[in-house]
Amino acid sequence: MELPNGLYKVVLSQPVKGENHTRATIEVSGDKLQLSMYTAKQVFHSNYNLAELRPVIDGLFGVTFMQYHGWDGEYEYSARISKKGKLLTSRKKVACQPRKTNFTEGFNRQKNYIIAEGEAIPALVDMSVFTKDGKIAARMGDKFGQINRFLELLSDETGVEAVPEGTSVNIVDFGCGKSYLTFLVYHYFVVIRGLRVNICGMDLDAHVVKTCSAAADKYGYSNLKFVQGDIGKQVSPPVAGWGSEGSFNIVISLHACDTATDYALFNAIKWGADLICAVPCCQHELKAQMRPRSLELFSRYGIIKERIAALATDAIRSNLLEVCGYKAQIIEFIDMEHTPKNLLIRARKRVGKGSKGAWDEVARIVEEFGFEPILLRLLYDGGFVYNSIDTN
Repeated sequence: MELPNGLYKVVLSQPVKGENHTRATIEVSGDKLQLSMYTAKQVFHSNYNLAELRPVIDGLFGVTFMQYHGWDGEYEYSARISKKGKLLTSRKKVACQPRKTNFTEGFNRQKNYIIAEGEAIPALVDMSVFTKDGKIAARMGDKFGQINRFLELLSDETGVEAVPEGTSVNIVDFGCGKSYLTFLVYHYFVVIRGLRVNICGMDLDAHVVKTCSAAADKYGYSNLKFVQGDIGKQVSPPVAGWGSEGSFNIVISLHACDTATDYALFNAIKWGADLICAVPCCQHELKAQMRPRSLELFSRYGIIKERIAALATDAIRSNLLEVCGYKAQIIEFIDMEHTPKNLLIRARKRVGKGSKGAWDEVARIVEEFGFEPILLRLLYDGGFVYNSIDTN
């Protein structure tokens, strides 16, 4: 598709099936242009030079969006790709054109992200989140926002008051998978915060462990290692110096499937982690057990039963963390439109005994629905429930 000279605004719409973005706009002013990618609730901005206009459009039209409108001050240019894949174009002279944008000196101002566009982070380039020149890659705005959102939630509990200069930070990442967040957590604590860090990513997949280990060597991340292991069989923290004087110890578990999250939480409690960040996934366990005594309505409809069971799973997990001496929160991690697995359990260890009220709430919901959560059994068998509750 040929682009006219003088093009100053483009609107791309009609997203392909399964695409999260609803539309995109490109605005040109002088030798600069700005791409804005819209979802139902957010917008992500990327800045480019005018010479990149064609590659930006080519990366979106026919790939992410099937319809295009552009204006040059005299004509409106339209293009769309039919269901049969045919390119249909038109041009018409219009008196009413979109308003031209004059970029001010704030054009290049970045949103206050922990990791900003343009930073030299090789892991983000290798993961195709950044282009080689440090710009957010097309269609990666949501992923970039997700990364920063997680780091924000992590930094809220690891500021200079909680983790002062000189602290040694020990982190275990259970079920690390491809580990893009593991690398960025390392970058946050080492490069941005300037702290001493030891991180271990653990996964069942030997290929993932080998690939991530090679990447850590490539980036020179000497205190980041990856090991093959089973969350449920891990006896001791796979990080040297865990729990030592002057250390701050964190367990991360992102999208560990079903009861793997429970084993991660149990290990974190058992090892006395100072901070726990878990994004649960595939909460199937309680759905199969759900036999309400008086609230039959919640199990009558399949989809309602599934959602109630999933929410109950995470509510019970959070209360059990409270029982074991943590201050727990359930926080929206990312917008629901991106994924239904959008809740993060964040728990900070506190001084003193656990909450008797939280235990009573767990007892009532377990009795009502006939639940036997594995985390509760693990805590019983480990003696943590009886030892941690303040009955006064």
